[in-house]
Amino acid sequence: MNSKRFFAFALPCLLAAWTLQTAAAPAAKGNYEASPKLPGTVLVPPELLKGPLHTVAEPVSLDGYFGRFVIESKFGKFNVVGVKMLAIRVHELAAIEALQQVQSSQAFQDSLLRAAAAPVQFVQSAVTDPLGTVENVGAGLGSVLGRVGFFARSTAQSIADSSSDRNNPQQPSTLPAAPAGETMPSGFTGDPFGYNKARRDWARQLNIDPYTTNPVLRPLLDNAAAASFAGSFAINTALGAVSMPANMVVEFDTTVRDSVWNQPALDLTRQNESQLLALGVDARLARDFLRNRWFTPTVQTALVTALAGMSDVAGVQGVIATAAQMQGEVRARFLVESIRMLRAVHDKEGGLRRIRMSVMVPVGVKVDDSLVIAAAVDYVYWDAVAAEFSQRKNVSGKRRVLLLAGKSSERAAKELDKAGFTVKAGLRP
Repeated sequence: MNSKRFFAFALPCLLAAWTLQTAAAPAAKGNYEASPKLPGTVLVPPELLKGPLHTVAEPVSLDGYFGRFVIESKFGKFNVVGVKMLAIRVHELAAIEALQQVQSSQAFQDSLLRAAAAPVQFVQSAVTDPLGTVENVGAGLGSVLGRVGFFARSTAQSIADSSSDRNNPQQPSTLPAAPAGETMPSGFTGDPFGYNKARRDWARQLNIDPYTTNPVLRPLLDNAAAASFAGSFAINTALGAVSMPANMVVEFDTTVRDSVWNQPALDLTRQNESQLLALGVDARLARDFLRNRWFTPTVQTALVTALAGMSDVAGVQGVIATAAQMQGEVRARFLVESIRMLRAVHDKEGGLRRIRMSVMVPVGVKVDDSLVIAAAVDYVYWDAVAAEFSQRKNVSGKRRVLLLAGKSSERAAKELDKAGFTVKAGLRP
């Protein structure tokens, strides 16, 4: 691959979440900023850095343009990337403590024993400890749970699609492989009997995502669901004696939150597929996206919901084509958050007529041909990657706005202004 083609697909990916070694060589020759280490308060509110259950190590280094946070807690050390994942993990600590208190009771242990003796097989989650942490970069999970009929249909269709792929091999993905430290999420087993509902009921009471990728919380939630479903353990009574925070983090909007609490995962998949088809997405492409396990049922639903709110905007096919190839939870969440930033602009200002993808970075094109570029990163500094991105043809135009979820250095703001961008920072949805 020649250098021109390499940079054509690699640079926007780097803006999203990572740095390629090939970008380091020119950085040494130019007048660029080194990757900074920042006080945590530059990136997040103080309450996310220290609380009764945790402390975040200082200073915070950057991984690409994302903060790499090390959360030291009584439940182990979590090494996560991104402000969003920090907020999620910090607020999940209270749920871990609550479940540990509940599960230490004799009544719960008796219910768990009854569940183990029941003629139902549950999938338990193993807690791993890579590099001395309970979570490193964010090992995830994904797949579907729910109704037998749709599970059988989607499985049969998957087999048919796989056969078609063998006869008609596709071009390889142009997106990078998952970063080191992130492993492909394991899957759930289809469950028509009610175990998934028990899991969602616990999640609602704890105000957490039932499909959390937290390696400590997930097995606790597995056990709680088993004890309630097959062991008749009462959720409301159990949590009534546990003190929970009044306001835990809401990861997405209330529509997404209520959907994942109220519907089985396979119903969510069916609903998301229907919405994508209504938006004009090719049926095979929609299935490929829905099978990408880096998108948990919650993250998948969040992306589809954001796109459905822009049904009058063209280009959904390209967004889903990118999502179908996405590798890594950090990148999947980056895409969702970036699309939600464009959705917020469209809701407030209107005028978006198309979304086009610059590999990982969504670019909104307005009716007057001005551009709105959304990058849900934590902190941009002026390095070779940012300099190259600012000169890319597919983000060029007479009027272009760059939306940043987080902040930028003073130097980066000045250089982007010189390059013709109007930078709007601090727009995390």
